[in-house]
Amino acid sequence: MLLGYGLFVHATGTGLTTVDLEAESMRVTSGAAGTYRDPEANGGKALQMWTDATASAELTVPAGAQLVVRARGDQCSGAPAMRVQVDGRLVETVQVHASSWADYAIAGSWGAGAHTLSLSFANDLATDACDRNLHLDRAVFDTSDPASSPRAQARVLWGLGPGIGDAVAAPLYRDTGMGMVTTWYNGPGDLAWISGYARPSTISDLYGSGKAVELVVWLADHPEYAVSEQFQRDIKVVTSALKGSGPHFGPLYVVLFTEWETYSSDPGYPARLKAAYLEAAAAVRAEYAGARVALGFGGYLWGSWGDRDLSFWSDAIAASDFTAVQQMHACDYEHDGQSALVPQIQTSVRQLGSYGKRVMISHFKLWGSPECQVKAFTKFTETVLTDSSMAALTNDGLFAWNFMPDHYLDDPGPIRGASAGLIGRYSASLPPSLNTPTAGLPG
Repeated sequence: MLLGYGLFVHATGTGLTTVDLEAESMRVTSGAAGTYRDPEANGGKALQMWTDATASAELTVPAGAQLVVRARGDQCSGAPAMRVQVDGRLVETVQVHASSWADYAIAGSWGAGAHTLSLSFANDLATDACDRNLHLDRAVFDTSDPASSPRAQARVLWGLGPGIGDAVAAPLYRDTGMGMVTTWYNGPGDLAWISGYARPSTISDLYGSGKAVELVVWLADHPEYAVSEQFQRDIKVVTSALKGSGPHFGPLYVVLFTEWETYSSDPGYPARLKAAYLEAAAAVRAEYAGARVALGFGGYLWGSWGDRDLSFWSDAIAASDFTAVQQMHACDYEHDGQSALVPQIQTSVRQLGSYGKRVMISHFKLWGSPECQVKAFTKFTETVLTDSSMAALTNDGLFAWNFMPDHYLDDPGPIRGASAGLIGRYSASLPPSLNTPTAGLPG
């Protein structure tokens, strides 16, 4: 049924179930905004706000309806802020990190009946290099449970590394509002510079802005150091540096001995490494209550080979707070016509998640020539970064995914914009940090 221009309702014998409001039909009550044609928008049209502006509409809402707004943003030193009001009451302010159309579920409550919905652009910015704008496609009040949709379930804490400074300066991090930054510890030679994080406010500021930090410990070049008493002393120093100097504290995810399978061919080495892991995990937690620890598995032995025999590591997994797996391959390495990373990710997440622990992809990379990377990552996203695929992965336990930078994420162009849109589409967030150490999995 069509009620006026741009307002659709769907009814059953029991009454209204859905109200679907096209943004271009809303009344612009302040600021500068206008309708434009967009073939990817619902109905082929959308509303763009290029200054701080507000658009409103009066509509009748069914009982128990949830609100979802479809929007996208032109990113410029941060995301557009979309302010959602019902009957003049602020319900939620949403950071629109997606540069392609994405659905934003609004957490609020309202009764059945007549209401006024207002959507506002609240933080306009224009520089010589960029122009921040808000684009609105439609708003839907629906009586179905939004948490049952695949996209609502598929929320992931995204991260970027391998260094904190480089990550926070990267356009992808700024444009998508990633919730985590990653730094690596590759041996005793890194101890001096990583200890420097204990002094400035870098870590505290990250935690204060609601971000998490991931530490990846990779010691393939120092296998004996990994199982030494010196490492046990050093990991306490590193943990202390990454908990920050306050006043803000937040989640620190520590992935110990990532890709441990490559460290040594000595048949007795895994037992020594497991003992070192159990000791180090306890030391990390004792040093910082906001730390969560996992053993870092390599992803290469999953995929076309099926499940791995992890029985030897079951006690280490049981002693972990989450599980972690690396996913890296050459861009042209395929299995059954798709990137070999596809079955590796699917199989490893499912098996590690079966232990009852949440799963993190601790670092992801497709290496090769720029052209090969872009082609492979484009194909990869079409297979993996979809509603059904991401819903399946998160149902299996995936909660976080960390990227290592390369051409398909760094170079200006359509692929970076598309990547930002997809990351924003499935982005989870952490609660703001408190002035006491807190940690946990994203909500």
